[in-house]
Amino acid sequence: MSSSEVAAISFDLDGTLYRVRRLRVAVRLYSDRHLLVALLAARERIRREPALEDGAALFRRQVDLVAPTFGWTTAETERRLLALGERLPAALTRGMRPFRGVKEALLQAKAAGLKLAVLSDYAPAEKLRWLGLDALGFDAAIGADATGALKPHARSFEVLASALSLPPDSILHIGDREDLDVEGALAAGLRTWRFAPAGEVNTKAEHQFRQWHAGLFSPISGEPT
Repeated sequence: MSSSEVAAISFDLDGTLYRVRRLRVAVRLYSDRHLLVALLAARERIRREPALEDGAALFRRQVDLVAPTFGWTTAETERRLLALGERLPAALTRGMRPFRGVKEALLQAKAAGLKLAVLSDYAPAEKLRWLGLDALGFDAAIGADATGALKPHARSFEVLASALSLPPDSILHIGDREDLDVEGALAAGLRTWRFAPAGEVNTKAEHQFRQWHAGLFSPISGEPT
């Protein structure tokens, strides 16, 4: 790859820039554990449905899917989901650290003139703050929820490209999930790498890696490895 081919790198957050401690999240959200399970199930269904108009429509769809589980009114379900949504970013990332090497790799990319962005669920800008990564100066932090289409829909990746004012094929997206990150990025015309900490996996991504390190982006930044 030459340095002219990639102008920006976008990242998934959860499971890609830091390890999600599911037991810790479950403890922090213990009082809402049943609601969280219902919400996650609803979102998995939404991922397979056509894209919605905007974030408000996506929220309403979540409400419609969750409410029957508990027999709540629409208003009560909205209230509870809003409250859970406010707690989720901190429950996921408070007290967590990025994977070793993440900051060094991102600083190298930034120093090489590459734009940096994140595309994630649940208020990515807030999660970046909890992780201590916001000071790196991301050029965009896109919450897929707000676009009306969760990954792997192409919509959220297209919104990302628009926010960066770049053509999709000049953006490299990095994530840990084949079904959401790799397939979604490719569907929108982005390039993609896969973070595979457990070892080599079957992937459509052009490259995969196990560890973050300072020289990770040398092949696209034009710097010597």
